Amino acid sequence: MRIDFNVLWVDDQPDRINSLISAIERQMEAEGFHFNPALCKSPDELTGKIAEEVFNDEVDLVLVDWDLGAQLQGQDIIEAIREKVPYKDVVFYSAQTPVSTLRQLVYEKGIEGVYCASREELVEEVLGVFESLVKKVLDLDHARGIVMGATSDIDHMVNECLNTMHKLLDETGQQEMIDESMSRITESMDNLTQRVAELKNAPTMAALFDAYMIFTANDRLRVLTRLLNKQFKKHVATRPSVTKYIGTVVPGRNKLGHVVLVPEGKPSGVMTGEGKQISIAEVRELRKTILGIRADFRTLVTELQNELGNDPA
Repeated sequence: MRIDFNVLWVDDQPDRINSLISAIERQMEAEGFHFNPALCKSPDELTGKIAEEVFNDEVDLVLVDWDLGAQLQGQDIIEAIREKVPYKDVVFYSAQTPVSTLRQLVYEKGIEGVYCASREELVEEVLGVFESLVKKVLDLDHARGIVMGATSDIDHMVNECLNTMHKLLDETGQQEMIDESMSRITESMDNLTQRVAELKNAPTMAALFDAYMIFTANDRLRVLTRLLNKQFKKHVATRPSVTKYIGTVVPGRNKLGHVVLVPEGKPSGVMTGEGKQISIAEVRELRKTILGIRADFRTLVTELQNELGNDPA
């Protein structure tokens, strides 16, 4: 599972569901997840969605309205979806048709794995399915993977920012950027050489585990910070998020990368190598922090790429 909860939502009047989307978003954000609905108003739009390979891997839930206009009914759409992707959970809802009737309609179609709800109950039903799915993966081992995946996305965005910034700089600025990066790599290599010498007489294997990598994610983030302070001051509003990522998310990610599960039953926490416990609640707060920071990084990537696209050079 990812930090994004992806939903395919089939409703021919999407304006009617804006308030529902907002309510679901608020509840999921409180748990450190991003609600990401893809809206389809017609069978043609739906066909395009379910034809994409990404649908098979990344949609967590499907929502289908009963009355889709033009004599289309939701149970027929669900049947078509099932032919393409047979194992996705579906919530079938209606503002008019009783839930008992919806259940009968899917029963007659022989469709399983369908939750039925009134429109008034839809938010509660979606959150119930979400909670059920999330509980399956919110032991700390899966929670760790969710954080690692989300921070890997941010690391990629940092690389995109640096690549775009380098293209936007003049020749002198480009060389300064390369020189700074090489300086950090050289420093890392010198430190690594010194560390290797120190580790030759290491008393344990554990002492060797930290001696790896040059030009780390932290190095790239610090180059990005310097660029935001100098050549790219127009984007300096993003700097607090970069700083927060360095100071809060990176240490949290590193802790989770070196933890072991508490062996008794389903753990409510994990232990670091130093014997300190990290709780589910701490990981939830880390996810919530990542959500806000990730949005700022995405904005920075988009602004830089637009700037590059408008550059006459």
